[in-house]
Amino acid sequence: MHGIAYARRNGDVDVTFGRRWVLRGVLALLGMAALAAGMALTYGLYLSASLALPTGDDHPPRLIYGAPFLLKPDLDIASSHLLERLNQLGYRAVESPVRVPGDYRVTAAAIDIYLHEFTDLHLRPVPARLLLDQGRVAKVLSIEHGDELFPAYLEPQLISGLRGVSRQVREWVSYDEMPARFIDVLLAIEDRRFFSHPGLDPVAVARAVWTNLARGTVIQGGSTITQQLAKNLFYSPQRTFGRKLRESIAALVLEAKYPKKAILESYVNEIYLGQVGSVSIYGVGEAAHRYFGKRMSALSLEEAALLVGMIKGPNTYSPIRNPTLAKHRRDVVLGRLHSQELLADNEWKLAVMSPVRVLPPQDTLADAPFFVDYLLRQMEETTGAPLPDGVRVYTTLDPILQRLAVETLGSGLTKLETAYPALTSHADPVQGALVALDPMSGAILAMVGSREYRTSQFNRAVQAKRQPGSLFKPLVYLAALDARHELTGGQAITPATLLVDEPVTFESRAGVWAPQNYDHRFHGTVSLRTALEQSLNVPAVKVAQTVGTKRILQLARSLGIRSPLSDNLSLALGTSGVSLLEMTAAYGALAYGGVFVAPTAAQALITPEGDPAWRHTPERHQAVSAQATFVMTSMLTGVVERGTASKAKAMGLRSSVAGKTGTTDGYRDAWFVGYTSDVVLGVWVGFDDEEALNLTGAQAALPMWVEFMRRIVPAAPRQVATPSAVVMRDIDPKTGQLATSKCPQRTTELFIEGTEPTGYCEVHGSGFWERLRRSFGFS
Repeated sequence: MHGIAYARRNGDVDVTFGRRWVLRGVLALLGMAALAAGMALTYGLYLSASLALPTGDDHPPRLIYGAPFLLKPDLDIASSHLLERLNQLGYRAVESPVRVPGDYRVTAAAIDIYLHEFTDLHLRPVPARLLLDQGRVAKVLSIEHGDELFPAYLEPQLISGLRGVSRQVREWVSYDEMPARFIDVLLAIEDRRFFSHPGLDPVAVARAVWTNLARGTVIQGGSTITQQLAKNLFYSPQRTFGRKLRESIAALVLEAKYPKKAILESYVNEIYLGQVGSVSIYGVGEAAHRYFGKRMSALSLEEAALLVGMIKGPNTYSPIRNPTLAKHRRDVVLGRLHSQELLADNEWKLAVMSPVRVLPPQDTLADAPFFVDYLLRQMEETTGAPLPDGVRVYTTLDPILQRLAVETLGSGLTKLETAYPALTSHADPVQGALVALDPMSGAILAMVGSREYRTSQFNRAVQAKRQPGSLFKPLVYLAALDARHELTGGQAITPATLLVDEPVTFESRAGVWAPQNYDHRFHGTVSLRTALEQSLNVPAVKVAQTVGTKRILQLARSLGIRSPLSDNLSLALGTSGVSLLEMTAAYGALAYGGVFVAPTAAQALITPEGDPAWRHTPERHQAVSAQATFVMTSMLTGVVERGTASKAKAMGLRSSVAGKTGTTDGYRDAWFVGYTSDVVLGVWVGFDDEEALNLTGAQAALPMWVEFMRRIVPAAPRQVATPSAVVMRDIDPKTGQLATSKCPQRTTELFIEGTEPTGYCEVHGSGFWERLRRSFGFS
């Protein structure tokens, strides 16, 4: 009995002891729950005080526009891509007379354009008529009054935008402006019970858990639109339990703090919907414009379904990058709408049969990230501060030329690798850069700094300092031409000056230097013109020795070259590193009568209120005489017609242009810079680590230069008038003296007045009849 009683007592003790531990466990759990609830409540109160939904007035983007396009007499319709410009700006071709802004009509005799209004630049909505003559504009008239219209501009195109440090262009759409059909599509896919749940949807979570367990993988989420908005605005995309918990609390706080319509408005305007070039697209309003060229209110059912489908994977389902996947995802969305009885059978069948149609990226936004980077640095250096929110920047960029530049460099480098497979064996891809300028204003019209901005943001058009090689020789000869009789001995150097291309040595700080030509041959006596056309090295060094490096360095500085240059004779062969932009701008002075205009990316800055905050004032000066540059342009035209760039015609170049190849020692860099009176273009090709290309400028850079120029330069470009004090004389090319009737060869040469030869050919004849004619005033 005692044993039984003892056992009972022990059993009672065990039960009591167990109950105590259960009670303690429950109390501990309750305490932990209370603590968690307190922490959640505290965090919720903190969020309630700190969280705020963005609105259309918060941090308005800084918008960046290209340059307006001047409609002027002598404009070539084809090479200016005028019709493409109109379509890109949203003008509509009509058959009847133009009646409202945005209409244009093309006939054999004229192009009528009802110009858009653009208040920032004071552009009025007026109907203009471009009278045509053989594919060129003869006159620009006002259709209303019949008199000449000047100036007449096409408005600038939006090229980029900034919000914070991100490239974004946002068009905020209020809830009341959102089409009801779009909201139906969005909620059907992303959050069916949005208007009834408190921020969290237990039904959706349970369905997602069940589906994921059944499939054995995570294929469905249970996040509401409010949770997605909280994640996008306030948290990182990292998937952790803690982040999910904070996101859920934030969703509850947002629902308690804001009405449903405000939450949905923020979601629709903040959702990320892919990339167009270097610009991130946020918000359905902006996506509708960038992908379809229309306002959100004009979206069709198929377009709305495509954009909603992109939310799951903006770049995976991008209609630009992956049109097949985009259509498949769109059709999944349409199928879901059909299964939910939001689409009738016939409407669903028609919708899924519709192809995906989007605007090409270049039709909506110019892809100019290197230009924008350069612009922002220029603006910060000029104004002393970063651009404030909401400002509008008007730049020099020509979106059409920028598109052609991107296409030209990308396809050109690919063709180069195909033609020379050894280039692809290098660890890093061959790179290139291209920059186009307006020589009269210094405006940067196009800029590409590498073959792919996403993989390399290093701007090789501006930041890379590479040896220009033979590209520098025109500056040496230009200094000689402009010196006239100021050189030692008083003998002027002219295009007809004879130089001996022969083995020669020079003393330098590094020892004895013996320059060689690229073909390792010497060509005997040649004229200055021939030496430049054939890019001979020894004559260039001899001229540099005669002129003196100080004069050459002074000219280079006057032409805008700020990179350090060696003060020795190797300077003549381009052994000092310079940027492509520097060399292109220097050649721009040759195209503009010796006037150097500093390159610029910016034209004006307008405040959010529409007031001018800053306007660019061109920096220009006469760097070299108009006479010397006119003669040099003639010599550089010979480079393209007969010299190292003579293959340009076979490559499709129709126009008369001037330019020079550049190839550095060891074939590490390939250049070509050339110009007309309206545009100067520079191209560079090479490896970043300066490994040998084993290609010349004519092989690597010239084909891209020709491809770009043949698409923008008319067959008969505008000719520059011969400046005063430039004379022409017939000379004997073998002697450089005035030709006589007995000379077997004669050529017409240009001279700065006072430097032309006065003696007649002493080899072939006395020139008696020529002297007699000249004495009577006949040349």
